[in-house]
Amino acid sequence: MTALVGIDCGQTGSRARLVVDGRTLCESEHDPVYTHGSLEPQLARIIDGAVAGLGASDRTADADVPDLTVAVGSSGLSEEISADLVLSLVVSPAVTGLILAHDSVTSYLGALGPEPGAVVAAGTGVVTLAVGSRKVARVDGWGYLFGDAGSGYWIGRRAIEAVLRAYDGRGPATDLTDRVTAEFPHLPKLYLEVQADPQKVSRVARYARDVAELAGSDPVATAISHDAGRALAESVATGLRMVDADPDAPVARIGNVFRSEVLRETFDESLRSAVPDAVLVENPGAGLDGAVTLAGLPEGSPLAASVTAARR
Repeated sequence: MTALVGIDCGQTGSRARLVVDGRTLCESEHDPVYTHGSLEPQLARIIDGAVAGLGASDRTADADVPDLTVAVGSSGLSEEISADLVLSLVVSPAVTGLILAHDSVTSYLGALGPEPGAVVAAGTGVVTLAVGSRKVARVDGWGYLFGDAGSGYWIGRRAIEAVLRAYDGRGPATDLTDRVTAEFPHLPKLYLEVQADPQKVSRVARYARDVAELAGSDPVATAISHDAGRALAESVATGLRMVDADPDAPVARIGNVFRSEVLRETFDESLRSAVPDAVLVENPGAGLDGAVTLAGLPEGSPLAASVTAARR
């Protein structure tokens, strides 16, 4: 028998799933990862929380499963992050193996499996991964300070900026002002409060929902949505070009950002203009689905080099 805990770690929250012999038993939600802090201890805490929250130790013991492997896809992961160090910090004795990958890899596997194509995962942050027969290209995913164009944070920041410009008289009036002042009645204090908030990224990203709701009726929200859709399509087209993808390569768009109809339609139109024969995959799986497949990734896959593992 085999047991696996798959975890999808994001900047807004993390989700975990317990799978025994290929059958999902339960899921749970956990803390986010903060990319401005040391990642290894955060991942270890999330792993311990997931194992406890899922009752994985008790369930696998009852099923007489000797080993428990944890497979993690995480935002903010770099080549310097050590799977051995993360595993050494995990307290739970039930965890004997760890498989670690950037969330672009697990998002890709969840959406398209190991087949060539491209996946753009747009939530609080955003990253695009394109896979060819031999090449892999990651586009953007540079974080909220320097990139993540079209992400929830990027959209939320644009919304707040538009409200402040309108307040100054530098920009047009927008219905977004009512949404922002509901939280910040005194706008001149907004930037001070947000800058001091350790959860500023997710807090700003929440305004992406307001932009989506107002897009189509409010010109400012509509323009932001159009810009985000075009930025996301540009990343996908760039990735496909970098890996010499087939003209009819499959493309999947996942993440809450794509719940915006205006943004999604702009993305689709922009992608068709740049890559006319690309095939959009509807209703793809997500990062958590990809995390639980990490253990079965074929050795010959171009993605294999992006995955690290440790055992104890």
